[in-house]
Amino acid sequence: MPELHPALARQGHLVIEQGLDAPHDDDLIPLSLDVIEGDIAAVLFAHGDALEWAVYEYDAGWTSLGLTAIRAAGTTPGTQEALLAIRYDAEERSRIRKWSPRGRHLIRVRVLLAERIARLHVDTRIVATPRGWAIMVWRGRRAPAISVSDG
Repeated sequence: MPELHPALARQGHLVIEQGLDAPHDDDLIPLSLDVIEGDIAAVLFAHGDALEWAVYEYDAGWTSLGLTAIRAAGTTPGTQEALLAIRYDAEERSRIRKWSPRGRHLIRVRVLLAERIARLHVDTRIVATPRGWAIMVWRGRRAPAISVSDG
């Protein structure tokens, strides 16, 4: 696993508050953001040849639940066609809701390669994919429905 950027949690918090155009470190580029009803959020960054992300939960302020990094080299197929491919699934435990063995209070994250796709429609929200990657976050076991648009 690649080494995490030291400012990952802080930069993620800025992106949640200000969007993907928030000021950022030159070597930590925001790729995607997903926020659900001001309750949970995930922010995806590029850092060298790695993808890094932070997951947050809101309880009187955004608190980081976990930070993750994976190598991203060699994942882009380079075709002219639209592509949506799952690259990584992860989960974190809620700190403000009692954890249950059935996983109802697990926070799940999915990192997707979204080449030539402008945005994802995830349930009732839109996740922008300006740089070909997307992150989505949800509570519980079932992933929300996804559809794509190219413009």
